[in-house]
Amino acid sequence: MAKPNNVVIVGAGIAGLSTAFHLADKGAKGVTLIDKGRVGSGSSSRSGAVNTMMMATERATRARGVSFDIFERFDRILDDYEFHQVGCMAIYDAEQMATAAQLFDMQRQAGARFEVLDGAEIESRFPDLRVREGDGGVLDLRGGWNAPARYIPALTAKIREMGVAIREDSPVEEFLVDDGRVAGVRLRGGEELRTDATVCTVHAWANSLLSRVGQPLPARNFVHERFVTKPFDHPPRLPAVNCNAASTYFRPTESNGLLIGASNMECVQVVPDVDFDLSELTPPPNSLELILGAVGDYIPLMQNATIDYHRVGLVSYPIDFMPNIGPVAALPGLFLGTNFCSGGFGHHPMAGKLIAEYIVDGQTSFDGADFDPDRFADFDTEEFLNRDVSHSEMVDAHAATGKVVIRKH
Repeated sequence: MAKPNNVVIVGAGIAGLSTAFHLADKGAKGVTLIDKGRVGSGSSSRSGAVNTMMMATERATRARGVSFDIFERFDRILDDYEFHQVGCMAIYDAEQMATAAQLFDMQRQAGARFEVLDGAEIESRFPDLRVREGDGGVLDLRGGWNAPARYIPALTAKIREMGVAIREDSPVEEFLVDDGRVAGVRLRGGEELRTDATVCTVHAWANSLLSRVGQPLPARNFVHERFVTKPFDHPPRLPAVNCNAASTYFRPTESNGLLIGASNMECVQVVPDVDFDLSELTPPPNSLELILGAVGDYIPLMQNATIDYHRVGLVSYPIDFMPNIGPVAALPGLFLGTNFCSGGFGHHPMAGKLIAEYIVDGQTSFDGADFDPDRFADFDTEEFLNRDVSHSEMVDAHAATGKVVIRKH
């Protein structure tokens, strides 16, 4: 298949940056990355960036392994970037551990490398981490964390070096559709960019554009906040942690502080239009108190911690909690890398690779079927979007089933 002469990527967050890198790496010319604001100014810069390979399906686990291959490569080739591959610990109570253990054989076969630890082993290995009686852990040995403030500039510099054009402060108003095919984008002010392929990587903003061409996705967007402490007198001696037992997560920072967040709060829902800016968001009044209460038993350091700042962004959940990555059959020429749930930093490296392979090769080097946007082709998306569905209802339904089944009508 001939390489495209020009590709426009709408959305200069981590998914757009990854897609631009992989297109350029495959020899694609005329790649332009566009954002309505500045590079990384959306949810990417506000990410917790905790990365684990321990996923719920074989395809997703293998795909996450591809992401880790790319992080390890970026650690070698990007200037001023480090993948903090210190492990990612999932902490479970006894019931949760029994459920998690049902996936261990599949995850090992899909390439995950991990250790199962009891409470004493966790505390011995990581002196600044405590667990409750009966808790255990699964340490993903390839896991770790990233620092968005270093990663985004490093990848941006690399793609500029590779010849990618970046246009900031250039809102895209709509996709151009000719004879049923997406042929480019129209910018605010009327400028049109005609393309061989158009990629949408605008995360929670996806439906603001997709609805205009009759292809909305069954996804909802929720406010999510993280808090960062001032530095401690020593680097926190713990890995990245998804503490399922307390519905929290936390990790060290490059300034010797801790980033903390929670996943069990009722979050405000947002339907962003093209002009919506994350600076309009603030943390709910009680969120810090709830998060501190949840992590206190696990991190003794927090007893003397001072919160330095917060980061508020959006998480975007498709109904089945899988991201949308790939071509849209109903609109040839359009490719998606959107709605990455709360795992965007783990999804985006492989997402960019997958999209680049679809565009340049017409086939992919790994199976991305779990993420195919066309899995919703016969789903009643309009009914779902019009229904009143809360964050807790979506999360509880997913937790109860492990995977929401998309039923065809």
